[in-house]
Parts: sequence; structure tokens; C-alpha cells
Amino acid sequence: MMIKQLVLAALSATLLGGVAHAAPPPSDSGGHGAEAPAQNQRRRSLTSSTDFVPLAPLTATLQADYRLRGILQIEAGLEIPDSRLRARAETMMPRLRNAYVTQLSIYAGANYRYGELPDADRISTMLQRATDDVLGQEGARVLIGMIVIHDR
Repeated sequence: MMIKQLVLAALSATLLGGVAHAAPPPSDSGGHGAEAPAQNQRRRSLTSSTDFVPLAPLTATLQADYRLRGILQIEAGLEIPDSRLRARAETMMPRLRNAYVTQLSIYAGANYRYGELPDADRISTMLQRATDDVLGQEGARVLIGMIVIHDR
């Protein structure tokens, strides 16, 4: 009986609280509320170093027995001491992200067995090679902050 009351109280709080989180009315510019924050404002800074370029989380699907089993998620960044190369990397970020997602998909499909620990060294090597290929030179170092497997 007590569990039912707790569930009903939680459901009521969720439904009543949902009204307070409604979207603001559309603005005159045709959008929904204020402009989206700039990409740099949404990222959390892991370091105060100006050489560090954070990457948005990278993901790849994990399959086993022809079924989706989970998601491989990686948080990483680039350490680039050369300011010219750093500027080049920031302008080429869409191409870098494409190369990273491609390499993670290859890793998830060919190198990873579902249920095992991910090989951080292998992933790092693959991402580093992709970085050097896209930028056309060495000098940007891939730093992996976290590798997570989200089971389905």
C-alpha cells in the first residue's frame, strides 16, 4: 500500500512539474525562444590549457547476434600546442568527427566483442591515425578522457 502511494505521489509531481518546463513562446524571429547557446558555451572545460580542444562525445553502436546490444561512447579532446594547427583543426572539426565516428564504427564492428572491456590503446591509435590523416600532418595528440559502454 505504501509503494502505491509513493508511485502516485511521484507521478503527480512529475505531471505537475512538467507544466513549469514548457517551452517559451516563439520569438519574433520565428524561432522558439532565445537563440541556442554557442557551441563553445555548451562545452565544459576539462583544463585551462589553451592547447586543449575538446570534442563532443563520440558514439558507435555495438551489435551481437545481429541485434543492437549497446552504445560505445568516448569523450576525448585534442592537445595541439601549435596555434596554426589548432585553428586548422577547429575549422576541420566536421571532417575530424566524421573520421572519428568511422574509426569507432570499424572498431565496434571488427575489433570489439560484446561483453569484453574496450581496448583503449587500440581506440587511441585508431583515432590518432585518423587525426593525422585528416589534418595532413602530425602535431595534434588525441587524449581520451572516458570510454563507456551503455548496455541496452
